[in-house]
Amino acid sequence: MAPPKNTTSSGPSPSTAAPVRNPTADALYAWCCSKYAYGYVFSQAELLGAGVIPNQDLQILLSSVEYLTKNALFRVHDRAGGGIGWELVDPETARDYSNLSRNEQIVLQVIDGAKTSGMWTKQIQSKTALHTNIVEKVFRVLEGRGLIKQMKSVTHPQRKMYILASLTPSEDATGGSWFSEGRLDIGLIETISTVIEHYVSTKSWQEIKPDDVEEGPGQKRKRPSSSFEEHGDDRAKLAKTGEGQNNKARTSKHQISSQKSYKPFGPGYKSYPTLEDITRHIINIKVTGSILPQNAVAQLLQVMVYDDRLFKLHRPPVGNELPDDHVNNTVTMYRCFKTPQDLMEQHQLYKRKVSDHDYVRKAAYRQEELEKLGVGGSSEVPCLRCPSFDICGDGGPVNVATCKYFDEWYDRLEEADREEEEKEKAKEKVKDRDKGSMDKGKAKGKEHVTVNGDRGPRVDIELELELEPS
Repeated sequence: MAPPKNTTSSGPSPSTAAPVRNPTADALYAWCCSKYAYGYVFSQAELLGAGVIPNQDLQILLSSVEYLTKNALFRVHDRAGGGIGWELVDPETARDYSNLSRNEQIVLQVIDGAKTSGMWTKQIQSKTALHTNIVEKVFRVLEGRGLIKQMKSVTHPQRKMYILASLTPSEDATGGSWFSEGRLDIGLIETISTVIEHYVSTKSWQEIKPDDVEEGPGQKRKRPSSSFEEHGDDRAKLAKTGEGQNNKARTSKHQISSQKSYKPFGPGYKSYPTLEDITRHIINIKVTGSILPQNAVAQLLQVMVYDDRLFKLHRPPVGNELPDDHVNNTVTMYRCFKTPQDLMEQHQLYKRKVSDHDYVRKAAYRQEELEKLGVGGSSEVPCLRCPSFDICGDGGPVNVATCKYFDEWYDRLEEADREEEEKEKAKEKVKDRDKGSMDKGKAKGKEHVTVNGDRGPRVDIELELELEPS
């Protein structure tokens, strides 16, 4: 007898069969998405009260929840008041979990729970209770699929940490805009500080035009350009000649054009730059590839105030302007101590300090050291401030006989001696005047007496005594 024929139709194997849909579960998920935001944790009573489960059958609810959990659309979660709930997951996140193994889902869920703070690998292993080799293998799989990425923490730079690939680490973990890969970006801070200081300086000082510069009574007379040997009448004659006046005019115009002059604004000036102005300036000039947030700029401004590069002023808000200090209702302004000319000279000094020429670097460091010491004593000698000190010597291109700095120094000494002589003469005149007034006072004092502390004219009084009759 022949064997019976196989009447079963050849269909797809279980591994290749299409996933079975659950209409009730799909309807329940659609209702949850329409009523609540992703991340909300539902209780069993809320799901039964949705009106989707037929006759509020508990078995149908459990099968629907199991289906949604298996497809990562629901996530088992602990409720705040106790008990178990189900967290609503968005479809994009659910797709990340759909093709993962159980261990991979557990690890990804733990990392997802840390959000933007990230999680240490040892903490992940402790929470998942998986072997080290298994956890390391899961890390490689999740990184390969682009689901997680490594991150650096400022507080723990040696720790290996992971975060979801779609998230940006928080400022508490990365240190904010001034950190790069867990390290403080010194170059970025110096660049932005220089830009801020120059911008605030241009808004803190007003430039004096050449037409506004007048020779005041306190300005010292410049030495004639011919030589140092003219004294007395010769110097006066040279000053009166047209040649001397023309030389002086040309010198003053050249000095004014080569070096700008600045003066501060008057009291009550309220147009110094604010935090908003400085942030807008940094964004407009595009000094960095990324946009610096305003709170990061505020942190840097506070550091510059501590370093005495800027200082704060306060004014009331204008119009719709929001105050920085809500208690006192004031807006903070920033002013720079140095003028734009001072900052330019400082920048040039820095360039000389990093020059390729050894003698230029030495002269720059010597200048910086003398500026810190200040003026006075032996530091006024030209040799200590000479930029050509290293090549100065007998028979060289620069020597004592041909030095051009001594004339100016001698001129200042003569001017100082002359001023000192004038002060001594003024003191002598005051002494002579005081001495003459004292002599007159002594002469008058002989004609006066003091009675009960009161000084008055001397008066002779004759007393007549009346005798009583006997």
